[in-house]
Amino acid sequence: MNIDSNIGSTSKSNYDLKTTSSSQWDYRNSTHDKYTYLGHSYNTAEGEAAVDPSFQTDHTPLTQHLCTPDNTTSLGVEPTLSKLDDPATFTSLQPSDVIGKEFASVKDAEAFYKNYSLFVGFSIRKDEMRRDRHEHTHNLSPPNHIQFLRSHRNVKDSEIAQLQSWRTVGVKTAQVMDHIVEQSGSYSNIGHTKKDLQNRLDSVRRSEIQTSDSDSVISYFTAKSVTEPDFFFDYTLDEDNHFGNLFWADSTSRSDYAFFGDVLAFDSTYRTNVYRRPLVMLVGVNHHHSTTIFGFGLLCDETVDTYTWLLQTFLVAMHGQKPKSVVTDGDKAMHKAIKTVMPESVRRLCCWHLE
Repeated sequence: MNIDSNIGSTSKSNYDLKTTSSSQWDYRNSTHDKYTYLGHSYNTAEGEAAVDPSFQTDHTPLTQHLCTPDNTTSLGVEPTLSKLDDPATFTSLQPSDVIGKEFASVKDAEAFYKNYSLFVGFSIRKDEMRRDRHEHTHNLSPPNHIQFLRSHRNVKDSEIAQLQSWRTVGVKTAQVMDHIVEQSGSYSNIGHTKKDLQNRLDSVRRSEIQTSDSDSVISYFTAKSVTEPDFFFDYTLDEDNHFGNLFWADSTSRSDYAFFGDVLAFDSTYRTNVYRRPLVMLVGVNHHHSTTIFGFGLLCDETVDTYTWLLQTFLVAMHGQKPKSVVTDGDKAMHKAIKTVMPESVRRLCCWHLE
C-alpha cells in the first residue's frame, strides 16, 4: 500500500492510500474526514509472488470501481473491523460490502486492507506513490505463500522470549530458528524468516537501552563538539523516545575522507558486548596503503531504512562528497541503501566474503 504523505497540501487528493496490489483508497481532506474505498485494480507490486488467477474467488472482481466525490454510499466499518480475525469476514465479502466504505482513520483503513490482502494473497506497504497503474500486472500468491509476504511476516512474543533466554547461554539465532521450525513442523507454519527474528530481537534490545547510557553518550559528544569544532555526530530516537541510531566522525576522519574518500568500505561484523548492536565502521585506504577510519555507526538494526539513514548522515558529515566505489559484504539491505543514496558509486563485493 502506498501512502502519499502530502497531508494538508493543495493537491486534489491530500492523503492517497493507493496500493500497488489490489485496491485503492482515497482521502479527500476538502470534503470530509473519512477514508473511502475506491475498488479493485489488481496492480501487484513488482517482485511479488505469483499464482494462477484461479485462486481469485468470486468476491474479488477484476474490474475497476471508483467512488466519485458525490457518491454518498457509506457502509459502517465497525462490524467488519470487529471481525478482522474471522476468515468468514472476507470469505463472504462482496464488492457491494466494500465499495464506498468509509473509515474514521488511516489506522482503521490499513487494518482492514491488511487483513483483506492476507486473505486474497498480496502484500501491502506504506510509501509515496510514484506511478498509478490500473491494469492487472501480476497474479496473486497461493495460500501457502501468503504468510511470507513482507507485510504479513510476524514474530510472536513467545518466540522472542525463547530467543532471549537461549541467547544468554550462547545459543545462536540460527539454532533457535531451526528449533522453532522443528516445533512448528515446517517453515510454512512459522510465517517469518531468520532475519525477521533477528530484527525483532534488535528492536527489543533497543527499547531496553538505559536512558542514562544514551544520555551520557550524547552529553559527551556534545561537549566534544565544543572543544573540537569539526567533530560531527547525529542520532535518532524512535516513536517511544528510545535511543535509536548513532553516527560520529572526528575532525581527522573528516579530513582523511576529503583526501582518500574515493573508495569506501563497510565493516559491520562488530557488535558491542552489552547490547549486541551492529557497530558499522566506514573505512578507506590512505596513501601509505593503511586503513583509515572515516566514521562509526552504532545502529539499532540492519534494515534498509537504518542503512539509508547511516549513508545519508555520512554524506552530510562529509559535505556531500560521494565515493567513486563502495565495497560491501554483500548484505542485501546495505546494497539497497547504497543504490538509493549513492547510485553513481560502483558497488563491489569484498573478496573475503566471495570466498
